[in-house]
Amino acid sequence: MISVKPVENTISEYSDLSSDFTVLSLNRRVSELLSTAFPQPVWVRGEIAQTSGNRGHTYFRLIEPSPDGMGQPLALIDCTLFAGNRPLIVREFARTGQVFQLSEGMSIRVLGNVALWDKAGRYQLIVSMIDPSWDIGNQAQRLRKLVDKLRQEGILRANAELDMPLVPLNIGLITATESAAEQDFLQSLKESKYPFRVYTVYAPMQGSGTTQGVINSFNRLLSIPNLDVVVLTRGGGSSTDLAWFNDEHIAGVISQVPWPVISAIGHETDTTLPDFVSHTTLKTPTRAAAFLVDRVTDFLSDINSLAILLDRSASGRIASANRILSATAAVLLKSGKSVFSVQKKEISAARNLLTMSLRNAVSTASRILEVRENSLAKVIETGKIRILRRELEPLEREFISSVLRKIKVNFMRLEYLEATVTANSPEILYRKGWATVRAADGKLLRSIRDTAINAGIEITLKDGSLLAETKEIIPGRKDNE
Repeated sequence: MISVKPVENTISEYSDLSSDFTVLSLNRRVSELLSTAFPQPVWVRGEIAQTSGNRGHTYFRLIEPSPDGMGQPLALIDCTLFAGNRPLIVREFARTGQVFQLSEGMSIRVLGNVALWDKAGRYQLIVSMIDPSWDIGNQAQRLRKLVDKLRQEGILRANAELDMPLVPLNIGLITATESAAEQDFLQSLKESKYPFRVYTVYAPMQGSGTTQGVINSFNRLLSIPNLDVVVLTRGGGSSTDLAWFNDEHIAGVISQVPWPVISAIGHETDTTLPDFVSHTTLKTPTRAAAFLVDRVTDFLSDINSLAILLDRSASGRIASANRILSATAAVLLKSGKSVFSVQKKEISAARNLLTMSLRNAVSTASRILEVRENSLAKVIETGKIRILRRELEPLEREFISSVLRKIKVNFMRLEYLEATVTANSPEILYRKGWATVRAADGKLLRSIRDTAINAGIEITLKDGSLLAETKEIIPGRKDNE
């Protein structure tokens, strides 16, 4: 068995092997070593956590999140941005159209010197520059991946497939409380003078409460009946501020709501996830309002155009109807004149016949009277006047009765002819439900043989005419003529 003899060191031996430092001298030595190891500034990328400030200086932690984003950070480093370096960074962000503002969760790439604060013994990064394009590019890449994912899931086009109402007067508005976006939107609608009704619900437009706030606002609008469209809007801001909208939960709600959604978030160069999922994308609140106003204006313009077209069409039809009515009236007048002309001739002939009959009767009576007068003279001469007077009285009565009968018969015939003419008047016949039918050339139809299948005909009634076509010919009673 081998035994090991323990080595015993004394304090004097350690004193010979090591240097003797105070806390401050040790920290300074470590600081010198860090400066030697990192003589130049280095770029470090990570995510901001735990920001604070004092006297213009900004203090924050830069962390490397866990792969799933849920667990503890893999690493962290304290960072300090001194007030003197801030103006340069602000100008760099301004050149890219951004507002410099650090917030928790923001992904950044910083340039700084590795250092150790000798008094506190704290390892840190002294920040001299922040890359303004890093977060933009990083967010754009994440946004593209998210858009591709939603496209594959069929969420991207769901809201766009809804019909935008022709007259969107009932509007839901989701925006921040007392925001300039709300004022700009409402003012633009008010100036149009159209009767818009706006139902506004408020939600955070940046920060960790954005997602749940926007979702809750959509759910509240579901209780309002007859909404035509919903506008989700906020004014401009940094890419970090707007990135809070790049949440697939917001996209999922937009894809499920029953009305078209208008996304009006940021400025011209800004793009967020609702822009891809909503029905319509308009870059500012004012443009969103102008879109709705223009839609109502276009509808009214279409209505006016249709009214003008209808008026012209109706005027043309009325003019055509007037021409047809005038032609029908002319035909009816001509027909009436023809019928009255025939009846007038018949009445004239009857009058002449009656006159002739009366003249013949009077002439005959005159001759009889003349014969009787001659006979009476002879009787007087022969003295038989009394006997002949008795014989003459019955003859006289018979003559008068015969003349009266003939006069009565002829007057009855005249009355019959007048009644026939009156009964056959076109106006009377039309009132009784009779009608006249003419061929396309105006010829009066008296028999089914006067027309043919598909031939045009004109049917004249008491208050106008009907234009028709002969679809079928059905033989009826035989013509007895």
